[in-house]
Amino acid sequence: MKLPVEESEFVFCDVQDIVRYLRQRSPAAANRFVIEFRATADFLAAMPGVGRPRPEFGIAGLRSWRVEGFRKHLLFYEELPDRIRILRVLHGSRDLQAELGRG
Repeated sequence: MKLPVEESEFVFCDVQDIVRYLRQRSPAAANRFVIEFRATADFLAAMPGVGRPRPEFGIAGLRSWRVEGFRKHLLFYEELPDRIRILRVLHGSRDLQAELGRG
């Protein structure tokens, strides 16, 4: 069963920042990122248990999964009883501890 997807207040800005960065180098890559981000969110909604557990960030149930085709971009999410909640979309080279605001 596919669960609904909810996005935290940070996701829109995260995706916009990534798209802005990619667009400077390749407008096609920027457009592809948006498509792949949405496809990845849909995949997680259908298969919520996949992904690497991330207990090191202090958020119960937090997992990460790579955005398809953008292996350095991570989608951080939690599986809730009635939905998937995407918390952040971040490049793996960022200070993830600081960005996730925990720990």
